[in-house]
Amino acid sequence: MKLAKNRRHVKAIGVLSIVLFLLVSSSIFFTYTIFNGQLKQQLIDTNMELLGQVEHKLELTLKHIDKSTIQLLKNEDVVRFYNYELNEQGTKNNQIRVSNLITGAIQSMDYIFTIDLYSYDKQRLVSGNILTEKDLSGDFQWVSQFEQYDGFFEWITTRKVMINRSQYPVYRNVVTLVRTYPLIHSAGSRKGAIAVNIKEDSLFGLIQNTAETDEGQTFIVDREGVVVLHLDNGKLGKDISEFPYIGTLLNDPEGSGHFIADVDQTTSSVFYVDAAYTGWHIVRVVPESQFSKPLALFRNGLAVLAVVLFVVATSSAAVIGRWTFKPMNRFAQSMRNRLTDSPKPSMKKYTDEFHYFESTVQDIMDDRNQLHRQVVESKPLLKWRLMSDLLSGQIKNQAMLQPYMDMLNITSFGSRYVVMSVEFDNKGQISSPRDLKLYAYALCNVAEELMNAESQGIAAELDDGKCAVIMSFEDEDDRERHFMRAVAVADLMKEFVQEYLGRTITIGIGEPVEQLGEIRRSYKQSLEALSYKLVMGGNSIITREDITGDPSPQFYKLFGMTDGIMASVKLSDADKMYAQVRKWFESIAEQSVPSEMIMQSVVQCLMKAATAAAEIGVDTEGVFPEQSLVDMLNQYERLEQLEQFTLGALDRLIVRIKEKRSSREKNGVIDKAMQYIQEHYMRSDLSLNLLASEFHISVSHLSKLFKEQKECNFIDYVMEIRMGHAKERLASTEDKIRDIAEQVGYSNVNSFVRIFKKMTGLTPTEYREKARMGG
Repeated sequence: MKLAKNRRHVKAIGVLSIVLFLLVSSSIFFTYTIFNGQLKQQLIDTNMELLGQVEHKLELTLKHIDKSTIQLLKNEDVVRFYNYELNEQGTKNNQIRVSNLITGAIQSMDYIFTIDLYSYDKQRLVSGNILTEKDLSGDFQWVSQFEQYDGFFEWITTRKVMINRSQYPVYRNVVTLVRTYPLIHSAGSRKGAIAVNIKEDSLFGLIQNTAETDEGQTFIVDREGVVVLHLDNGKLGKDISEFPYIGTLLNDPEGSGHFIADVDQTTSSVFYVDAAYTGWHIVRVVPESQFSKPLALFRNGLAVLAVVLFVVATSSAAVIGRWTFKPMNRFAQSMRNRLTDSPKPSMKKYTDEFHYFESTVQDIMDDRNQLHRQVVESKPLLKWRLMSDLLSGQIKNQAMLQPYMDMLNITSFGSRYVVMSVEFDNKGQISSPRDLKLYAYALCNVAEELMNAESQGIAAELDDGKCAVIMSFEDEDDRERHFMRAVAVADLMKEFVQEYLGRTITIGIGEPVEQLGEIRRSYKQSLEALSYKLVMGGNSIITREDITGDPSPQFYKLFGMTDGIMASVKLSDADKMYAQVRKWFESIAEQSVPSEMIMQSVVQCLMKAATAAAEIGVDTEGVFPEQSLVDMLNQYERLEQLEQFTLGALDRLIVRIKEKRSSREKNGVIDKAMQYIQEHYMRSDLSLNLLASEFHISVSHLSKLFKEQKECNFIDYVMEIRMGHAKERLASTEDKIRDIAEQVGYSNVNSFVRIFKKMTGLTPTEYREKARMGG
């Protein structure tokens, strides 16, 4: 009897061991299958996101350089070089002024190496040099190539330019931006071009991954497969399109993606994105050994876990398997422990093993219900995550959207989309951040109810009282109809907030889009529209139609005239601003500008002024009316009324800028630097580098402090000090001009004379004679 019982016991343990082995193995297998795919996708997404950040950072830098280049071409001295024939003295003066502009541009941006201006009409550089055939086939090869180029600007792949012309020349790798003059012109009207040579190593620093453990490499090729940026300088400027993996990404119409290929005889993962601004391809190559390392660790960990679980379960079953159903109870208890972090101690008394098993299963069901409640409570977080992924462009197709729809019980999400950005007005008047958050929560709920009445959509709070609303449409109506329905919903939202919450909101609406991946573009447009709240006023709905400017040359000419007005506003020169605004409106009257363009020009001018004031740190709230600026401007029937309104708004900005500057605290370093300049202005080597070394501060930070406190650059300030002392010596002494030049820090008397005449309008001799005559 006992032997039979032991046999049954052994047999039961054997069968149970096989069952446990199958359960553990299948669990581990399915876990590995599911999570391995997810982990691999996360690694791919991380690398693609990294490339996206690199592309965004590179685009910002190159656009900033391009913007500075355009501003340089608009300078009156550069315009004079291209457009006018000057006499010898005028040419020299023009060369000095343009040279100073170029020097200032190079010093203000560490990325720029050199800047060259060439006139096709005069067949020379701004420095006066006439290019030889050797020059045109070497560093200045772009001159002849760009003369017949169809576009207005071009990014030239990395090339070498000569630093010195000695017997053993030294070269530097640069990437070159070439732009035409004029900026926009008809065929055959090109007068010249500007070439900005950018340091290749500085640009490469933007894409280089500094992590020591990263074995991958990031580089850039152009549309033809020529290397633009690379860690290996030997590959710069070389055509590598012959490599299969390069050919694959060059021929991909999608412009971005990931694949596995042999790179330098090593199996590697290749990630790539297109830089739309330059047309370049940013490529990241990661050896498969590094890419698969997290996957291998995960696989090995699961294998060890499977062995441990099987050994523990089998041992436990063998020890307590004297009773037939004891292993089943042990299994139920083990499963319950894994489904809850802190198992609840049981005070129940069990009559038999079946009673215990029934109680355990009931506990498991209770835990499942609790888990379901937690999932329901986490839906707001899931909705926020969904909104973030949609607005950032990470969700590009229905397959990526479906998991969110399943978890949030969304049956459909439409196939046409409009994004709205909403912000509460006068947030400073809301008593606490908690109240602001409650307002935003209520607004999102109302927005979803209003959208779901006719279409679909989701709304979520982002930060600081801002909400994003995505409205989707199932029907195939035209874009204009979708846009009108979005405006109608926005108007209902605005009315609800004003009536029930006692607040006002401003809503920016983007254009309708037809792809999930394009929601990001509509969101950016809505944010851009919302930014015009500065001049359009609060409690309004702002669309792209309200802010889109007239692209005609007449509009650009009118808008270009506002640069001088902006300069006067920044300098708080009200008299000069009044004169410039009156001249601007006189030009508008003389050219018979259409009323729509006048309104748009005024709005753009005021937006530009408000942005400039905000950059200085001025609070622009209250400068413009609360109602829509466009609606208010449309009430005026005469040009004189528009002029008076513009003068009043700009004058209020100037008053606030003056108040801001009068309350600004002085900086101790700048005070010491000013004193040092006053005491050592006669040193010919006086420079920002010298001051930075003297006061143990970086050159860039000192330059920034100088501009913030003195609102001018270092060179202009030193010239003012030196010219002031030169005037005193010219009026009170008989010293020679050369001696006075050396006394105020100029070793070259010709430079002193040119700068003196530029700042005073007189030569030193003329100034001395005028001073002695009592003038």
